[in-house]
Amino acid sequence: MKEYSREQLAILKLASVEGIGYQHKKTIAALSESLADLLERPERYRSELMTVGTDVLDKLLDINESFDESTFLRYLEKYDIVALFEGEDDYPKELEILEDAPTVLFCRGNLSLLTGERFAVVGTRAPTRYGRDVTDLFARDLSKAGYTIVSGLARGVDAIAHAAALEGDASTIAVLGCGVDRVYPAENRDLYSRIAEQGLLLSEYFPGAEPLSYHFPHRNRIISALSTGVLVTEAGKKSGTLITVNEALSQGKDVFIVPGNIFSAQSMGANEMLHNPQCMIATDPEDILSYYGKKGQRVEPDAHQLTTEEVIIYSALTDEDKHFEELLSLTGLSMGELMATLTKLEVLGVIKKHPGNYYGIY
Repeated sequence: MKEYSREQLAILKLASVEGIGYQHKKTIAALSESLADLLERPERYRSELMTVGTDVLDKLLDINESFDESTFLRYLEKYDIVALFEGEDDYPKELEILEDAPTVLFCRGNLSLLTGERFAVVGTRAPTRYGRDVTDLFARDLSKAGYTIVSGLARGVDAIAHAAALEGDASTIAVLGCGVDRVYPAENRDLYSRIAEQGLLLSEYFPGAEPLSYHFPHRNRIISALSTGVLVTEAGKKSGTLITVNEALSQGKDVFIVPGNIFSAQSMGANEMLHNPQCMIATDPEDILSYYGKKGQRVEPDAHQLTTEEVIIYSALTDEDKHFEELLSLTGLSMGELMATLTKLEVLGVIKKHPGNYYGIY
């Protein structure tokens, strides 16, 4: 269990106070050389605290009754949560460029991922089949090249990027818009658990914090700041991804965009970003890897002479992905033959199964 100093415990105590904004907390911390002294005897700083807000003093008086340090530390230990403080050696240096750098970060998982190479993969919460395939391809290849994939654990592109990194035996960092002990959205519970075991969960919000709507755009600055560059795989016109891109550009980060279908609403935002001369186009993971002088490690499937049944299925998938029931009708194969042949083609790396019992070729 990590040991915390008296001043660090004071920072945690102040962070636990609800209803006081980030800037006000910064102001409070600057009122005394010792935040611990101020919080233990806030009435001594009554006049100074009143300048921050008339209700602040009451909140700080209440905190000495409501915040139990030993109970909170036991909670951190129970859930393997570690607090990192601004200025500490293990606090990510990349975040120090932020004017509103988090004073404290709460983490679950492998902290060593904060020292390696990282790349953000972001996009829409409702990707098309194209968006899912593109995200999976780029996240896997970037992972194989040594990048830790950074995203926000939202449904859609974020979840696909995290999963692709983990399935490739690589690492991933999820920056949350709620407490690091909260799972949101609930559908990502299994993915959350896998990241806690194999990657890193990170949040600037106090444990137990709700996933409030304004948390998510605010946390995007951390996703981009932690990363060498940001990749947008698919994004609509009003996608929150645009916030991450703007944050990245203001931080001097590289931004890569995968172009999408001009008729798809889910690609309108990404395609518009391509008009920004600061953004670069990426139609293959190699575009990104070669930009940084890296080589990809994509594994091509072994050559294989397809059987008659396999040719029939492959031909049926050349125009677009299809559902199992549609393949059953188109191929004329029995259910058993179709299932067995699809499984074999998956193993050979010729086709890929998608959610919803759809199949497509690589």
